[in-house]
Amino acid sequence: MRLGTEIFQVNRSLKDPYTGCLLVSEPCLNEVYFQRSVVLLVDHDPTIGSMGLVLNKSSNLMLNTVIDGLENVPEIPVFCGGPMESDHLFYIHTLGRLIPGSIEIAEGLYIGGDIDVVLSYIRSGNTVEGHIKFFLGYSGWEAGQLIDEIANIFWIVSEKVSPLFCICGDGEQSWRKAVVDLGEDYKSWLKYPRLPILN
Repeated sequence: MRLGTEIFQVNRSLKDPYTGCLLVSEPCLNEVYFQRSVVLLVDHDPTIGSMGLVLNKSSNLMLNTVIDGLENVPEIPVFCGGPMESDHLFYIHTLGRLIPGSIEIAEGLYIGGDIDVVLSYIRSGNTVEGHIKFFLGYSGWEAGQLIDEIANIFWIVSEKVSPLFCICGDGEQSWRKAVVDLGEDYKSWLKYPRLPILN
């Protein structure tokens, strides 16, 4: 799963995960979906398990080709939310009560809701950028699994959650920003190459 060493140990108590937090991967985690990733935890129950969406892994897919009827609107990127149910569409947004059935998972940040209302919003020419982000698939953990991975420093829990970061972030720069937000104890992570064995 990763290159195992003690180089990622830091002098800071580890935080427990909760719905609405971010999971920031350690720098040498080398799984396809999770390498230098930031995951928004959209559901967490210690007795059942956890569900998250990888925020910063873009795909080459556009929503316009995934859903019919969006041919006449600007291209809307779809992100890789994780390896589970990769044929299922998920979305987070800032539209709140405009989308019936949506659930607030962090302040000003929502998941799901009536897809027909979302599509109507898009077809009406409203701006998607900065307001809605789409994903195929999700990331999941069984009960206790995520706690174990955090204890082994695969992930660090971050409370620096903002709708702008979650919806607009992409690529390694988002991971680097999330690491900086973790504080001084983690800045050494920014110096590690993706594959230290090649350094």
